[in-house]
Amino acid sequence: MQLADILKLKGFNHKKIKVIRHTTNRKEIKVLVDLGEFELYQSYQKTEVFKDAEYIISFRATEGRKAVLQGVYKVNKVQQVMNLPDILHPIIDLENWGPGPYFHYDLIRENSLADLEERLVIDWGGSTVTWCQKRLDKDIIEILPEGYAKTFLGYENVLLDFDELEKIVMHPDVNKQWKMMLSNVYGVYLILDTTTGQQYIGSAYGKEGLWGRWSNYIQSKHGGNKILIELLKDDPLRYKKFRFSILNVVPNSSLKEEVIHLEQITKEKLGTRVFGLNSN
Repeated sequence: MQLADILKLKGFNHKKIKVIRHTTNRKEIKVLVDLGEFELYQSYQKTEVFKDAEYIISFRATEGRKAVLQGVYKVNKVQQVMNLPDILHPIIDLENWGPGPYFHYDLIRENSLADLEERLVIDWGGSTVTWCQKRLDKDIIEILPEGYAKTFLGYENVLLDFDELEKIVMHPDVNKQWKMMLSNVYGVYLILDTTTGQQYIGSAYGKEGLWGRWSNYIQSKHGGNKILIELLKDDPLRYKKFRFSILNVVPNSSLKEEVIHLEQITKEKLGTRVFGLNSN
């Protein structure tokens, strides 16, 4: 089955379509995505790349040639502008755009494939450099189950935004490997506040190990941590900017005192009591 077949099944019969594949793992672009500005980033282009398109179907690049669906947008209108919004200025150098004019597209999100967003994975094909195409003969690799977050690639590679961790915890049946691997170990973890760059170091040594501890963050948003509680008082949605990673794992047969000692040493190494979010 190909993308064209999915569109036909969904009754999406428009002819003037372009498909685009964004590479969002670059630092500057990742910052924009984390700030919720993906659609703003997409709407500004150096050239009239969406010319003659009535709709664009937007994908995000993952590993290899894979790409996962982000959304479908109607191209309402386009206008030339001399300047970009301040938040987009880093992409001028990143993309070698140079000075304006630029093209600003009024892209209206629509729901034709809403149930497949973050689930429909395609093979972009050999021309991964060509990020904007008209070809709809993209092979469907898989349709991920609802609630699926991402592949577990080892403890050292764990890097989860709050929304990703929430999806994993709230849908354990379709994220079974995550639950198994996090439940089977104790460890020391790091929470990065991506708004300020400050760090919090914590440890997990109770029931269900890291899984149990991180599940508490999803429920409480702060995990009972004093400084994080204060942050959320001032900014109730600040937790959405938290990013979770694992610094050390130890067997779940380890003594509580061993894990706490490892946590304290890590706090000293990273200075999170003085410069970060640890209060003790």
